[in-house]
Amino acid sequence: MIQRKDVQFEADGAVQLRGWLFLPDGPAPHPAITMAHGYAGVKEHGLEPFARAFAENGFVVLTHDHRGFGASDGQPRQDVDPWRQIADWRRAISYLESLPEVDPEQIGLWGTSYADGHAIVLGATDRRLRAVVSQVPTISGFEQGRRRIVPETVAALEESFSEDERAQSRGEAPRTLAIVGSDPAVPASYRTQEAIDFYLQPKPDGEWENEVTVRSTRAHACTSPESGSTGSRPHRSWWSRSTTPSP
Repeated sequence: MIQRKDVQFEADGAVQLRGWLFLPDGPAPHPAITMAHGYAGVKEHGLEPFARAFAENGFVVLTHDHRGFGASDGQPRQDVDPWRQIADWRRAISYLESLPEVDPEQIGLWGTSYADGHAIVLGATDRRLRAVVSQVPTISGFEQGRRRIVPETVAALEESFSEDERAQSRGEAPRTLAIVGSDPAVPASYRTQEAIDFYLQPKPDGEWENEVTVRSTRAHACTSPESGSTGSRPHRSWWSRSTTPSP
C-alpha cells in the first residue's frame, strides 16, 4: 500500500517548505521523483493522482508547495518568483538525497505548465538529476503573455507595474490581482472557462487563494528558459494558439 506522509524541509531564509512524500512498497532504496505545480498552483491542484501512479510503479515521490503558497511558509504570500522557486526546488532534491528510502543516484524531476520552465532550467544546471519530464512547458513567458493580454490593455498593465513598484518603495505590500475570473472589469491572470474550472476545482479550505501579486505577472514575462538558461542543450519548441494551465 502506498503511504503518503506530510513532510517539510528548509530552504534559504529558514523558510519551511511543506509537501507530501509518497512511499512505495518494497525494499528501499527506491528511485525518486520531485514534483511541484505551475503558476500559483498548489499540490492539491491535481498532483496526487500523478504522484500515486509513480509510487505504484516503485518511485518515492515528493510534491511540495512553492514558498508563499499552500502549506509552505514564505512572505509575501501569493508571490510567484521563478528564480526563487528554482532555487527552492534544488533544496527539494537535496531533501530527497537525504532520505534513506531514496537512491540518490536515481532522482528525477517532473514539472507541469509554468513549473515546466523551471524543469528545463534545473535539468540543464543540476547534474544530480537523472531524468526530467517537462509537460507542456512555459518556454517564453513574454510570448505567452502576448497571447493572454490583448494589445489594448498593455499600457494599463505596464502602468499597474509602475504603480505597484512605487507603492512598495513607500513600504506598502505588493499589490494583488485575481488568478482567475470571468468578470472583465476585475483584473485577473486567466479568464478562460477551462482555467477557471481548473483553479477553482474542489480543495480543502485554506489551501489556496484566488490571488497573486501584480509583480508575479512581470516576473512571468521575464521568464524565458529557452534563451540561455538551458546551456548547450538544444531543444525544439512547439507553439499553441492559446494558453491554459495544465493539471
